[in-house]
Amino acid sequence: MMKLSKPAKVTVLVLMLSVCLGAGDCNAREKKMSLNGTWRFILGDNMKFARPDYNDSDWEKIFVPSSWQEEGFYHYNGYAWYRKTVEFESTSKDVLYLELGRIDDSDEVYFNGHLIGSMGGFPPDYYTACTVVRRYFIPAEHINKGKNVIAVRVYDEGGVGGIIGTTTGIYNYNNFTENSFTLLGNWKFQLSDDPKWSAENFDDTGWEHVTIPAPWEAQGFRDYDGFAWYRKTFRLPANFQNKDIVLLLGKIDDLDEVFINGKYVGGTGDIQRKRVLHEDCTRYRTYSIPDGLLKPGKNNVVAVRVYDQGGRGGIYEGPLSLLPRTEYKQFWKKYRDDSFDFNEWISSYFD
Repeated sequence: MMKLSKPAKVTVLVLMLSVCLGAGDCNAREKKMSLNGTWRFILGDNMKFARPDYNDSDWEKIFVPSSWQEEGFYHYNGYAWYRKTVEFESTSKDVLYLELGRIDDSDEVYFNGHLIGSMGGFPPDYYTACTVVRRYFIPAEHINKGKNVIAVRVYDEGGVGGIIGTTTGIYNYNNFTENSFTLLGNWKFQLSDDPKWSAENFDDTGWEHVTIPAPWEAQGFRDYDGFAWYRKTFRLPANFQNKDIVLLLGKIDDLDEVFINGKYVGGTGDIQRKRVLHEDCTRYRTYSIPDGLLKPGKNNVVAVRVYDQGGRGGIYEGPLSLLPRTEYKQFWKKYRDDSFDFNEWISSYFD
């Protein structure tokens, strides 16, 4: 098991969704179901194990969370797979995520056959993410009423291996008012730079998938410095009020320009001259969206151009949300409440 150096510390894939909009109490995460207990388990590697219709009835049974060595698979290093079937009585509009705690060393996670997240690197480009808490957002379109299958591919380089955290489960956060909308989760991602990538109708189907917030180094783009783009297509509710809205994009390392439906809405730093100031990467991004630019009941596209001078890169910390300007003050009041230890809650950094 390889330890990452301090400069490679990675922000955990979680944040508190755009907290406390409106007069009510802040919505805490709600556990929909615990996943602690018996999972199916097999040594080796075969991508067919990700398929929801794969028959795993002859696999071993293993307790999660615990290392596979603790479960009797002594001295084994390499690939292994976990699978578990869960049931939902109905589908909903809840924002759901899968929490798996820490995994030693690298992982890919599939929900009903769809890749929803990964951390670390697999051979031949192996690197560990053994200290990072896994929290992967589950797109609503991948959730079935009834049976759903979670499949976790793991690679362990040495020492203990497997799903080794303290708890596993599926949690939800609701949007906090009718006019707040989370942008957490899966985004499209592409290295390099091209101005046409800001266009609303640009075809990004061939791009990589990443989960944000998290540095791109933690998701397979280790040691990359320079330009990269993020894109996300999202459908707003038909009753979404598209006036006086602000976009929160958390913290970005280092510089950025942001486009909504092809229109420039803001940026931080001198990205044209690639002039990076120390404080650029620590500023929270807040951009006003022109009235009428967002399209309720239809698809919308946010595109983010990022320049990273060195070290950590990308959209590495939240919050990530659309919200009414009238609720901005309440949001930050709660977000910075001294009684709520946000950094401790999300375990933001490696030790």
